[in-house]
Amino acid sequence: MVSKDEIFPIAIGTWKIDPDNFDNDLRALLHSYERGQNYLSLYMMYNNGGVVKQMRQFVKCVNRDKLFINTNLEPTIARPGDVEVQLDEYLKILGLDYVDSLQLHSPWFSNLPLEDVYGEIQQLVDVGKVRYVGVSNANLEQLARIERVAKIDFFEGVYNLECKLYEDMGAIEYCAHSDKLFMAYQPLRRNRTAMRNYPVLADLANKYQKTQNQILLNWIVMEKRLLTLVKSTNIERIDENIGSLSFKMDMGDYDKLNKFRSEEFDNVAVNWDGTGVTIDQLANQFE
Repeated sequence: MVSKDEIFPIAIGTWKIDPDNFDNDLRALLHSYERGQNYLSLYMMYNNGGVVKQMRQFVKCVNRDKLFINTNLEPTIARPGDVEVQLDEYLKILGLDYVDSLQLHSPWFSNLPLEDVYGEIQQLVDVGKVRYVGVSNANLEQLARIERVAKIDFFEGVYNLECKLYEDMGAIEYCAHSDKLFMAYQPLRRNRTAMRNYPVLADLANKYQKTQNQILLNWIVMEKRLLTLVKSTNIERIDENIGSLSFKMDMGDYDKLNKFRSEEFDNVAVNWDGTGVTIDQLANQFE
C-alpha cells in the first residue's frame, strides 16, 4: 500500500476525462502511472459517475497496492448512513474492498453537522474500508470542528500563483505543523495563469529554459512543499509536468513568486456557507 510519504508530488486529476472516448485517456493514465504518478483523485459527480466507471479499467491494469485512490462524498449527505452508502458505490464500481482516502468534497455538501459526517468517516477508517481521512474546501474553523472526531491526514484546497487565500489564512502552515499533507488543486489554473504571461513568470521561464507551467509546479512542490493535483491526458504535457521536478531555482527567484499578488483574486469575497463565490470556484472567477 502507498504510504503518505510515498505519494508522488503531482497527483492524477480526472476532471473532464472523457468516458465516451476512453482509450486515449487510458493510455495517458497508464503513462502517468508508469512515470511514477500514484495518487488518483475521483469524483462521482464527474459525468454522473461515468468517469469512475471507466476508471475500473485503469485500476485493473495497475498494481492496486501501488496506487493511492482518493474519493469524494458528493451532495447531499442527509443521513449518517449516506456516507457508507456513497463509499460502497465507489467500491462496487471500482471492484475494490477499500479506498485510500475519503473526504467530503465541500462542507456545504452536507445537511448534517461536519462532526457527524466525519465521525462516520472515522468509523470507516477504524473498520478498514478507508485508510486515511481527507478534508476539502474547508476553513480553519471547520477543520477544528472535524478534528474533534477524526484524525485528518489530507487537506485539499485551491492554491496557485494568483489564489493564495489558504496561505493567507494560515491553513498551509497549520497543515505543515500538524502532519497533514496539503494537496493543491488548480495549481496551474487550468493553464490560465500561464496564458496571462505575467512578466515574472516569463522571465523565470526564459532564465531556466522551462515552460511557465513547469516554473509554477516547481515553485509549489519544491518551495511551498505541497502536493499538486493536475489533470492531463496529453502524454507530452504529462512529461512536461513531471519535468518540473527535475531542477531547482535560486531562492531569490522562489521569493519573487512567494511575493507575487493578484489584486484581482485577492479582492474576491469567498463565502463559506455554499452561497455566492465558494472557495472551490475562486480560481474560476477570471480567465
